[in-house]
Amino acid sequence: MSNSFNTQPIWLDTDTSTGGNTNWRGSGGCTLAGIDRMGIKPTRILIVPSAAGTAVLTGTISVQDPQTNPATQGLLTIPVVAPATTEPFIPIELWFDQTASLWRDFVVTGLTATKTALQIWYRA
Repeated sequence: MSNSFNTQPIWLDTDTSTGGNTNWRGSGGCTLAGIDRMGIKPTRILIVPSAAGTAVLTGTISVQDPQTNPATQGLLTIPVVAPATTEPFIPIELWFDQTASLWRDFVVTGLTATKTALQIWYRA
């Protein structure tokens, strides 16, 4: 599966960037009616292997707001630790029901390097 901003949840399995125009507000990003105007409020995030049978690698997933100054304003940083070869990867789940902040625009890096996918449930 490839990146899909136009689903609930959002599914991202490769890095996004403003240079590649694959950020939330980029041409490869969200086109949901009314949503792209304001942004989203994430309520739940799930990190899973990018494909069935894929070995997850240790690294860091970063979600940043490219519209801020400096453009590296971090919205979220998630460390990913690869399990032992005999152990399965246990999905990482984060809930933001009470603390959801508005993400006006965002890029995600680290998905390609860690071989993971990020699922984002949200409110508009």
